[in-house]
Amino acid sequence: MTTNVKLQKIYESVQYKELVDRIRFLIVAVLTFVVLTNIVVPGINLEVWRDFIKTQGSLFTLFGIFTGGALYNFSIISLGIIPYIDAAIIMQLLIAGVPKLKSLQKDYGEEGRRKINFYTKWLAIAIATLQAFFATSALKKTNPVIFADNSPLGFMVVVISLIAGSAFIMWLADQINEKGIGNGSSIIIFVSILFRLPSYIIETFNLGGSLLNSTIIIGVQILFFLFFVAIVSFLTLSIRKIPIMLTQRIVAGNKVVQQKSTFLPLPLIAAGVLPIIFAVALLYFPITILQALGINQETFSTNPVLKFIYQTIVPPNLVIPTELRPEILKTFLITLGWNIWHSIVYASLIIAFSYFYTFIVINVDDLTDYLNKSGAVIRGIKPGQSTKNFLENTLYKLAFIGGLALSMITILPPYLMYIINFVISKITGIQELSLGGLVGMYISGSSMLIIVGVVLDLLKQMNAYLVAVNPREVFKVKTRYQ
Repeated sequence: MTTNVKLQKIYESVQYKELVDRIRFLIVAVLTFVVLTNIVVPGINLEVWRDFIKTQGSLFTLFGIFTGGALYNFSIISLGIIPYIDAAIIMQLLIAGVPKLKSLQKDYGEEGRRKINFYTKWLAIAIATLQAFFATSALKKTNPVIFADNSPLGFMVVVISLIAGSAFIMWLADQINEKGIGNGSSIIIFVSILFRLPSYIIETFNLGGSLLNSTIIIGVQILFFLFFVAIVSFLTLSIRKIPIMLTQRIVAGNKVVQQKSTFLPLPLIAAGVLPIIFAVALLYFPITILQALGINQETFSTNPVLKFIYQTIVPPNLVIPTELRPEILKTFLITLGWNIWHSIVYASLIIAFSYFYTFIVINVDDLTDYLNKSGAVIRGIKPGQSTKNFLENTLYKLAFIGGLALSMITILPPYLMYIINFVISKITGIQELSLGGLVGMYISGSSMLIIVGVVLDLLKQMNAYLVAVNPREVFKVKTRYQ
């Protein structure tokens, strides 16, 4: 296809009214989200709050990433989309364990899915209520100066504001699903990540001290980031081709049977970004509950059990030894051990959710029935139960490989950047380069997979509209983005 034809195709697709309306709505929704991140909850001493979260370490930093700066501003949407994600996890577990809910999802079609979504939203509001209530209570006990009004009325204003903000974000995500492009929850997290990008680039740039050092640091990190984006894109678009034979019967005088060879594309990462998003939400859920119950940082550091839980979830920063002294090496080994243990737990959750969501996204029973009804046969496999068993075994392997790949691209970048930072420190003369800035926040599997996954999903949905303009592109679009 020539360049002029491609440009003409793009031009024609833009003229398509529905696509234009959806893009316009998506832009309005994103701008609405950005505005809401700057609306502070009434009765908050913002400067005191910002000083407080700077002393709380990486936990608040992580939540800040997924709220687009709303947490930093103590915005009315500080809870973000996290309550809805927690509710979705709980609901999926309930569906797997409660036959009535499973039947509702499987046997009642679109109506059943609407009811499941309805229950999920109300569960999310209940979770947001608990989070807002307990988090506000914990903050009042830990640092009451954050609140300008410590009366019961002031307390309720803060709680109700947070609940209302969370409910509005859920509604906004739902509207993006219906009237915009892409998955609403993923779009909001995507915007949240990119919204903080300029400040993290500035932070990274300031690490170097001099202009030359800063340029070297940020240049290496950006190259590293682009390299991993390429890897994530490759994994996201990778598919397992299952060869199948389509049998067609044509009756015209004499009966003629035709067979066509094609393939069934099974994606390597069928669940997309969901395993990482849910793994993050579940991993940090215990600390959220403990902090909501009023357990502060001091208690975490003095109680052995709570300290183990906290450092499993939020490991200490890895201390790279600059000298071969026993005390420095001991600190290095201790921090390395905690980081490796955290990585193992994190990877286990990702792989578990990969298994769980692969079989939700690809229903083996429905796929087997579809193949049987369409007259398709997998080469070398008998129809019926044998086909189902083959597909199940294939999906188990794909889920494991995909989950392992997600784990590696989530876990390895920080360790590799520690090594690169150490090398850069020797070149630039800066002995202490932290994993802050662009490295800590963006060169990570969760951020990269969300960014790449959302962009590819947007391209896929926009290509669906291109099909309406040029039907000859149907096969190309489907095979490329399956």
